[in-house]
Amino acid sequence: MSAQVTTPADLRSVVDALTEAFAGLPDDAWDRSAYRLAWDCRDTAAHLLDDFGAYALQLSGARPPREDYLRLLEGPPRREGSPPMLFWPDPAGGSRVMAECVDALGGLLVSVTTTAPPDRRGWHPHGLADASGFAAMGVVEGAMHGWDILTANGVDFAVDGEIADRTLTRLFPGARRTVDPWQDLLAATGRTDATHGRRWHWDCSVREY
Repeated sequence: MSAQVTTPADLRSVVDALTEAFAGLPDDAWDRSAYRLAWDCRDTAAHLLDDFGAYALQLSGARPPREDYLRLLEGPPRREGSPPMLFWPDPAGGSRVMAECVDALGGLLVSVTTTAPPDRRGWHPHGLADASGFAAMGVVEGAMHGWDILTANGVDFAVDGEIADRTLTRLFPGARRTVDPWQDLLAATGRTDATHGRRWHWDCSVREY
């Protein structure tokens, strides 16, 4: 795996940072609205867990890639307005359980991207991806939704600039780049004042670097 693009170690670093930050939030933090999102923080965290789990399942099978996501029965919405999810952390467990779930499902994706053969591919709507692609998608989902949740709770959060730079290279090859890769990643995902509300998506297909 090229050092130019996202690695499982990058994803592990982001998962560890989120686990620590989420564990430090008060238990009522999850009922607050996520920053600039229609979901509350618990919905947003559950979406993140679904991303970690779904990405791991897309890449873990040895058969040829499917042409959609693995079909599992989603649970009913937690409340009116909540999206259906496979993974709903028990609200009674508060921030401790939320942090444990992030650590476990993030760790699952770290493990799968670490052990997947170089020629293993998994389907995603925005490209057939290899391990570096799924690690990068995990970084974006973790970093951005972690930022949504922590910003809503008054906690500063950013990922390491080198990780952000590698992730931009892997998923956003056409993104505007400055001397601040973290701000560039926020901009690429519609989270700066100038880009908020702008439609965006990444390209996780395999390319040469």
